[in-house]
Amino acid sequence: MKKLFVWGIMLVATVSLATAQQRQRQTAEERAKSQTERLDKLVTLTADQKTKIEAISLDLAKQMDTKMQSNQGNRDAIRTAMQELDKTRDVKYKEVLNDEQFKKYSDDKEQRRKEMENRRQQRN
Repeated sequence: MKKLFVWGIMLVATVSLATAQQRQRQTAEERAKSQTERLDKLVTLTADQKTKIEAISLDLAKQMDTKMQSNQGNRDAIRTAMQELDKTRDVKYKEVLNDEQFKKYSDDKEQRRKEMENRRQQRN
């Protein structure tokens, strides 16, 4: 019985460690790739659009990394930087996506914003 208990503890510890390692912050390249894949699933991008969207996302992710480093600990400055980059993303995406795709992207973004706001309110 003790062996079974010890094995159970080891299993839980191993799973916890693996999960913690997966939560490490993604690189700018990984974030750009995942954002492009998410948008592709949402609006079905052409090959040309994928290339352009990934380049935009990578550039913005690198800018965000720089702003996070320079404003470390200043939540207001980071929030402001994120909002500015989000507006920039929308402008650049609008240049690449057609009207229908951009509407789907905007609607999805608004839906995610509302869900996040609801989760924030539930915590308080």
